[in-house]
Amino acid sequence: MHIDQVYIQYLKDNDNKGIQLIYNKYAKQIVTLIKQNSGSEDDGYDILQESLMDIYHMAHERNFVLTTSFGSFLSLVCKRKWLNALKKKQREQVTNNEDELLYVEDKSYMEWEKMLLQVERENHVMEVLGTLGQSCQDIIKRCLVEKQQEKIAESLGISYAYLRKKKSECMSTLIKRVKESNIFKSLK
Repeated sequence: MHIDQVYIQYLKDNDNKGIQLIYNKYAKQIVTLIKQNSGSEDDGYDILQESLMDIYHMAHERNFVLTTSFGSFLSLVCKRKWLNALKKKQREQVTNNEDELLYVEDKSYMEWEKMLLQVERENHVMEVLGTLGQSCQDIIKRCLVEKQQEKIAESLGISYAYLRKKKSECMSTLIKRVKESNIFKSLK
């Protein structure tokens, strides 16, 4: 779980002060992003509002856990939503020399779909990680964040060799559970 999970909680709890904080912190960034990509200021605020509503529903329906910064995730959702809006708008007909109709279509939205799917997969892996024992959770999380495993072992009061063995066992269990998960299979 990322420290920015607090923003998800603001949305989930419909916390007015928290939601105002989100607007104060991210609205300018999102509006600028939309304006730089063929949109207006109004489009930017509309996309921000719709994206926050999508995240709100995701938090309620799936018990969503954030594994990246809220700003990055919000930008991803807004970009995806804006690309879909542009796709609908920009299906303009163009005529060639034989008077056949062609459709101009932006395929880049598919990249955003893939990135959002990756975020969902990462969130699911973190959910499965939460089902492991506390020592496995601690070891895996610390090894993901900290690179010097000797220091991790020292701080846990165990040998470096034991840490490596235990990490390998924990990762094996995590991978097995993720592969067995029906949800993960549906995210392929």
